[in-house]
Amino acid sequence: MRPGFRFLLTSLFGVFVPVAASADETSRVEILAPNAETIAPSGTWSIGARAGDFVFIGGMRGVDRATGKLVEGEEARIRRMFDNMLAAAAVAGATKSDAVRLTVFVTDVARLRPIVNKVQKDIWGDGPYPPRTVLEVPRLDQSDIAEIDGTFYRPVVK
Repeated sequence: MRPGFRFLLTSLFGVFVPVAASADETSRVEILAPNAETIAPSGTWSIGARAGDFVFIGGMRGVDRATGKLVEGEEARIRRMFDNMLAAAAVAGATKSDAVRLTVFVTDVARLRPIVNKVQKDIWGDGPYPPRTVLEVPRLDQSDIAEIDGTFYRPVVK
């Protein structure tokens, strides 16, 4: 897409239109590589990406890092879900205090939201808490009960 047309769309509709990099451009998106503290992707996805000063963490579930299996027990699994997200954010130098948005997907909001609240309070203490949305979904991968993704603001150290 020509830069002028892209600017026009952005100006008229308030929509940013992403453009694929041409052969002479380098990507400004850095895919985060897993390490010993993170889970390893089990498919065609990455644990996260940095785009400028923002870090985006993909859907994390309550998977044990060593075995790749779901952790037993609802509270333990939800705690591991948060831990896995924060471990992935740490790859880019981000911490819980850098979180600007969380989205939690659960299979039973009435039963699981109180557990999500408890675990988040255990991790964040008395706050401040980042904005968060909890959504009920009919099913998650491997019939899991919860999944979280997060956006963090962590300026690039130059």
